[in-house]
Amino acid sequence: MNVEFAFPTSQIPLWLLFLAVSLALFWAALRLLEQRRSQRLGEFVDAMLASRLLVGYDARVRRPLGWFTLAGFLFLAVALAQPRWGETEVEVTRHSRDILVVLDVSPSMLAEDVKPNRLDWARQRVAMLADKLPGDRLGLIAFSGSADLVCPLTHDHSYFKAILRGADPTTIGVAGTNIEEALATAQRVFEDEQQPRGANVVHERAVLLISDGEEVSGNAVRAAEQLREQARIYAMGIGDPDGAEITAPEWLADSMAPGAPRTRVSRLDEETLIQIATAARGGYVRSGYDRSDIEYIHRRLMTHEGRTLGEETLSRTEHRYQWPLLAALMCFAGEGVWLAAMPWLRARRMRREAAAPPQGARDYV
Repeated sequence: MNVEFAFPTSQIPLWLLFLAVSLALFWAALRLLEQRRSQRLGEFVDAMLASRLLVGYDARVRRPLGWFTLAGFLFLAVALAQPRWGETEVEVTRHSRDILVVLDVSPSMLAEDVKPNRLDWARQRVAMLADKLPGDRLGLIAFSGSADLVCPLTHDHSYFKAILRGADPTTIGVAGTNIEEALATAQRVFEDEQQPRGANVVHERAVLLISDGEEVSGNAVRAAEQLREQARIYAMGIGDPDGAEITAPEWLADSMAPGAPRTRVSRLDEETLIQIATAARGGYVRSGYDRSDIEYIHRRLMTHEGRTLGEETLSRTEHRYQWPLLAALMCFAGEGVWLAAMPWLRARRMRREAAAPPQGARDYV
């Protein structure tokens, strides 16, 4: 029988070692408490007189209390490890959404107001979100002064992430930030996808725009209004509204106007991103150092129904933590029962000792 736990099989020896050490320390603590109890009892009565003054008293009758407690914590630890064995079949309906990631790769995304820089941070957030969308098709549009579909919609997330890692300002090579062109590219992609299917599937589609919002050319809000019949737009702002100083890279310096400063301050323009998301009936969130931005986008994407790809039967191991948990509760209950039975055991011992002939009388027989 194959038994699995909440942790990898390779970590079972480590877990067993930790469990053994914990139980040993716990048993030592119980013994120490019992010794202190005996010491306090000894302050009132000498140990040699205990059996005479406390008729029916026997320290051994308390030992099962420790055994019950130790066994209870052992079973409780096994339950927390979430053991699984035995297989059960589950019917699963597979759904899929089409999500186009529109990523700003303009030089302003190299600002370091988030570490290591805005672009690296954005790529990390996209990769984290992709892990939460295993059944969805993902595509990538990179944009700066123009836009290009660098990864078509695909279920192959490994391929998507490989393209994502390589997206940088040199991917497009055109200076500027044209969000309108990026959204227009997303609209063309969805229109090409829609023609063979001949249906409006806006509930299956979404655009995730990740940018600092600094639009140099174009009218992004107008493009968002045109796109909203094809997909919802969710925007994630990267950067600090107070801005950060950036220096234009060497390859871009040659195309700059004579006398134009290479260094400037780049700020997160949340107002533009909010207008874009609102125009396409989506939502906006500023990326932060916790995971609330990812959770927000994921929750909004989950409201899209997605198209049904089919049903399949999956086999999975069944959780069996209930059995060791029940055993732990029975051990703790047994401890209480034994504690309640101790007066009865003491009374029984008293009756047995009272019925026994005196030691001296037996000596003369």
